[in-house]
Amino acid sequence: MSHPAWVMVSFLTELLSSYGGHGYNSNCANDTEIINALLKDSYNKHYLPSHPVHVRVDMWVQEVTSVSELTQDFEIDLYINEFWDDPALAFDYMNPCKTNISFDDKVLQKLWIPNTCFINSKNAAIHESPFRNVFLMVFSNGTLWTNYRMKLTGPCNMNLKRFPFDSQKCYLTFESYNYNTGEVRMEWNRPYPVMMLKDIELPDFELVNFSVVAVEQMYPAGWWDELTVSFVFRRRYGWYILQGYIPTMVTIVISWISFYLGSRAIPARTMLGVNSLLAMTFQFGNIIRNLPRVSYVKAIDVWMLSGMLFIFLSLLELALVGFMCRNEGLPPRVKKKKRTDDEDEDFSWKGVTQTSPHLELRQFWTDKRISSLRKDGDNNVNYDIPPEALALEPQISSFHTTSHRRKENMFRRVWNLMKRIKKIKAETVDFYSAIFFPLAYCLFNLCYWGYYLSDLSKVDLDADVTASIQEADAAAAAAAALLEASGSGVEPH
Repeated sequence: MSHPAWVMVSFLTELLSSYGGHGYNSNCANDTEIINALLKDSYNKHYLPSHPVHVRVDMWVQEVTSVSELTQDFEIDLYINEFWDDPALAFDYMNPCKTNISFDDKVLQKLWIPNTCFINSKNAAIHESPFRNVFLMVFSNGTLWTNYRMKLTGPCNMNLKRFPFDSQKCYLTFESYNYNTGEVRMEWNRPYPVMMLKDIELPDFELVNFSVVAVEQMYPAGWWDELTVSFVFRRRYGWYILQGYIPTMVTIVISWISFYLGSRAIPARTMLGVNSLLAMTFQFGNIIRNLPRVSYVKAIDVWMLSGMLFIFLSLLELALVGFMCRNEGLPPRVKKKKRTDDEDEDFSWKGVTQTSPHLELRQFWTDKRISSLRKDGDNNVNYDIPPEALALEPQISSFHTTSHRRKENMFRRVWNLMKRIKKIKAETVDFYSAIFFPLAYCLFNLCYWGYYLSDLSKVDLDADVTASIQEADAAAAAAAALLEASGSGVEPH
């Protein structure tokens, strides 16, 4: 038997022995006499035993069967215990043979109970195998002990920003459904409000911590005591390492093989890169299909998308190598013949619409005059040049020269850059890529694992949780102020 089970047995033994002290004798009252005296017609189950009734609560966790990210809840099997005093059920004055009597749920229905429930459970049911698992014990001093064996489905505050290195918090809230703090006061039973009957371990989670808290919550009908127990489950990420992280690492390394195949193996390199990208996409979809469609970025998203980026960059490197080797094996290009004067004249006319028509017309006449001077004098070609064009010839020539120099300098820079790129060989690009890509990926791994496996990501997550809690507290305070102002609330006990 585990240590928590021994603690529970010791606790119950001490509890039962504290009400002992009466030995058996022939003059003691048997169970039948006591039951007939307790369940007499004068007992009213609608009457409060005291004002207020103090109810002590503890629970024993038997098993946690599942924690679901899609539905954001967890399933748990537990025993819930309640203790309170009812002076009308005291029978120590009858000289009983036993200091306590056990009953089933049929007798419990005839007694006053605090009508407690889990207010935030999605589903709750009392086990009925083979009968309804409800236990009632009445002690001679009027103390009642009820025990329910239940199966519950409760909510979880799922935050998957650190998935699959995350920890999830699930909670259950227990309170009296009918009675406020003026009638029933709920409190955790000390010193063990929650006990684990076994170590809770799931295939993908393990229970690492639990805590309890008791608060007063305001409702339109008054203030209620709420007992909340929180369970912290830490995810086991071994499966994701084996099925997600290691395969993607291998896929990325396989995409780097193309750097060593040479510039002539373009089809093989293309097939290798595309297949790596498709394999990465398939692995990503296989992991996220069991996760809810959240709008924020998870740790697994950063890993997968970064891997896709590395493969995509390797494909871009392949495109650059293919561009540099596109003319290999082709015959040299034949230079074009020099344009004739007539072609120059036609070309000059094509630029008329590029700038102002007046400037182009003047430029046309200036070029015609220069061309006529260059020709042999025997041609005796004469053009009638307007005097306005002759007057503006120096200014137009200066403008044209400056613009031409700017364009020439720009084209010269581009041409020099192209010459430098053209001098670089495809093998050189592959050589440096084979060095740069692994180094960059190692640097990314250092940053990724150093962030998500340390407390840095937890600090950011705690800041988000604190902000949401502050917003919820502010909303609750505003609602309470509104209720008090409207006069519908009841002052706290």
